Amino acid sequence: MIFYKKLSKIKAVSFDLDDTLYDNHPVIDEAERWFKAYLVETYELPEYVKDPEFWRQIKKYVCKSRPELLDDVGELRIAALAEIFKRFKLKQAEDKTELVKLLNLFIEKRSRLTYPQSSIDLLKAIRRKYPIAAVSNGNSNLVQIGVEGLFDYDLRPGLGKYRRKPFPDLFLEFARLLKIDTSEILHVGDEPETDVTGAVLAGCQCIWLKHGYAGKSSGEADLRCLPTAAIDSIEELKSILC
Repeated sequence: MIFYKKLSKIKAVSFDLDDTLYDNHPVIDEAERWFKAYLVETYELPEYVKDPEFWRQIKKYVCKSRPELLDDVGELRIAALAEIFKRFKLKQAEDKTELVKLLNLFIEKRSRLTYPQSSIDLLKAIRRKYPIAAVSNGNSNLVQIGVEGLFDYDLRPGLGKYRRKPFPDLFLEFARLLKIDTSEILHVGDEPETDVTGAVLAGCQCIWLKHGYAGKSSGEADLRCLPTAAIDSIEELKSILC
């Protein structure tokens, strides 16, 4: 653990989820592969629809006219699906019920993950001393995973609600719910941009999990500002929070 700033009083703790409390890469990669193959087979689409670059270009295209979609990964996926169906002249492009059903299929698949027992034990120990919030830009379903009871709040961005990290909205809402100052929140996350920059700009304290839970996240080169401290393993939190 390396400290860059002195820790001040902590009244609450927020956690990023993906790649902070578990390795998200295997489940999200499998969910994406399955989802694209399902679309190709079900709607008789060409094989190139499975190509990740095709999806990147589709999302880039829909966000050009609707940049607010970046704040809601679910609505962004719905818009991308609608655009794909539109390009292939499929009636499902206008069928919101069908589009939402497809989104829910993806969320169910990407939520087929298991939190490591060490992360569960850590959250339980921290929650005995502090209220905890999940503060994530992702759309994993805590109820399906079976860990909703580990968090007091589940805060996600969404259209008409909160902007995504690194905007301060989710941190400000956590502080508002607890009637505390953001400086009394300690945020833990793996991403230099969304977690470290987001927390620091919101006025929170921040512990950066360098390279993420499985060593696959961004490194020092992507840091724009210093966290309060940096750790190599999520287990290091025990020494200051438990």
